[in-house]
Amino acid sequence: METFYYNLSGGINQASTKTELGLNTKNIFWSDAENVEIFLNKGIIRQKGNVLYCEIPITEPITKLHEFGSSSNNRLLITTASGKIYIYNQKSDSFTEIERTLKSQSPVFTNFLNGVIISSLLDKMFYIKQNGEIVDCEVKDGNNKEVLSEVIATYKGRVWLACGSSLYFSALGSYSDFSTENDAGYIKDFYTDTDDIIAIKPYKDYLAIYKKHRTYLLSGTSPDNFAIIPFADKGAETHNGIVNVANKEFFFSNSGIYTLEVGELNQILLGSDITQKINSEFQKFDKSRLKEVFALNYEAKNQVWYFIPYNNDNYFHTIWINDIINKAWYKRVLPQNIVSACIFGDDILTADKDGKIYKENFGNSFDGKPIKFKWKSPFLSIGSPTIRKTIDEFYFILDESYENCFNFSVYKNYDSESRDDSDLIYSSNFENLVWSKENSLYPLNNTWSDDDNEAIWALDSESAYKAEISEANYAIQLCVEGNQLEHNVAIIGIEFKEIFNED
Repeated sequence: METFYYNLSGGINQASTKTELGLNTKNIFWSDAENVEIFLNKGIIRQKGNVLYCEIPITEPITKLHEFGSSSNNRLLITTASGKIYIYNQKSDSFTEIERTLKSQSPVFTNFLNGVIISSLLDKMFYIKQNGEIVDCEVKDGNNKEVLSEVIATYKGRVWLACGSSLYFSALGSYSDFSTENDAGYIKDFYTDTDDIIAIKPYKDYLAIYKKHRTYLLSGTSPDNFAIIPFADKGAETHNGIVNVANKEFFFSNSGIYTLEVGELNQILLGSDITQKINSEFQKFDKSRLKEVFALNYEAKNQVWYFIPYNNDNYFHTIWINDIINKAWYKRVLPQNIVSACIFGDDILTADKDGKIYKENFGNSFDGKPIKFKWKSPFLSIGSPTIRKTIDEFYFILDESYENCFNFSVYKNYDSESRDDSDLIYSSNFENLVWSKENSLYPLNNTWSDDDNEAIWALDSESAYKAEISEANYAIQLCVEGNQLEHNVAIIGIEFKEIFNED
């Protein structure tokens, strides 16, 4: 009798119909999920939570977080709603207030040497050294008018910033010299295009310059050899929504998320939209606030986290996560009122409206609150979608290194509104030493000792938990969820046996 085994590593897919989603038995997509991610490249697991990392000396909203400093002595820069600037020293667990106040609620940053430049549309640009010392940076246009910018980057030893359609660059090796003739300067109406420059970001040997509907590539090391290439009729919505991952640069546009990438002939290409599987979610985003979008490269997990404003939500409660390895999407839903985030070392830190900073992907709760999770399979026809069938044996393949305490329910025959009563599955921890499992879906790599030909035993934490599905159905949808501190899940796969077609 045929056995149907389902690999669960597809991630969220909102683009396919109910029927289409469940037809691929090798790698199924998820019809819906939150606070769940792919486990061992084949199953699902509840995401980790967060924990309070530190708290600024005053109770007020944090506006921005940013990492700077040397690799051995990094610092956390924190700006607040009242304009205060703090530097947090992780080693001493201490805050230093900088003697400068910001007018802007949305400053931008770029690291240079071991310090950081701060710029905005309301504040004169300045540089903070690692020790907290401040150096003002004066940038003026051709009419000797001061330039204020919220678009800034470092490229080939220079500081670059954009204001309107013009692009400014510092002298080589300097963060404050924008006036030296023949070394510093600006490009007015960049490439004769009077549209505003939205973002600039280094990519490979180029500086990518993004306008709203176009992207350009600048190369060269000095004004004598700067060269500009019109690249694509796709542009960016925000400076902070661009992130470099491996050999690609991802940028957030008004129609999706695209990439700059290297082709087979070492040329730069425009990649396809990676949001096709979650494109319907774009309808829920606040289109008037896309400027607030920012992205983080979470290298430790091969993920990119996207913080995107939703309609009727002033905070970032929902984070969309792109799994680079599995090319899958997850949704993370936080209880905290998150306003900003950054990479700090190998971690992601988030900040809330009350001045608290959290370390993400840590622990079994959201700072003491339950991690509410949900995973819904597609509707699985388990053979022909036009034939009713009875399933006598259905199994969750569980990793019993985790307690696997979760609620399980079933939707039937493409009806996503009505479901069977929920059953609580609780799989207590147990461990078995095994030598071989010939019929295992994932055989253990057990070996014999080279010295004395003795068996080397291994720990087997995989088990099959039998669940029940009543009546004959054309298709069934499995739902796994939890909302208590003790609830968690780690499913390696799902398996159907003893399937009988109805005449």
